[in-house]
Amino acid sequence: GAALLEQRAPVMVLHDADGFLTQLTRMLERSREKGAVYVTMKRYAGIEGKRGEPVDPADCRCLVRAVLGSTKASTMVAAKDHRRFMKSYANIMKVSLDSLKKKERRRGGEKKKAGAA
Repeated sequence: GAALLEQRAPVMVLHDADGFLTQLTRMLERSREKGAVYVTMKRYAGIEGKRGEPVDPADCRCLVRAVLGSTKASTMVAAKDHRRFMKSYANIMKVSLDSLKKKERRRGGEKKKAGAA
């Protein structure tokens, strides 16, 4: 019984907005050494939206998911709470993205000069 449950794939956990932001912060801290956190946002209109029926934009929600390896978290943000959530999300990202490394880019001009010589 219990051993079988442990072997199954991890389940996406639906948090409230503040709980999700806390989990996201923890994921970002763990990813500093190794790994990548993937965050996706998707418009969610409920059953009516799936059927193709018209939906009032005020009734739509935003499904936000974060994944780090096998750790998953998600939340649903209502339209009225969206601005407050995005401000908190932006602050977390600003603080957490200071450890990014600059990508090395090769200049196209250097290749052309090397090929001409």
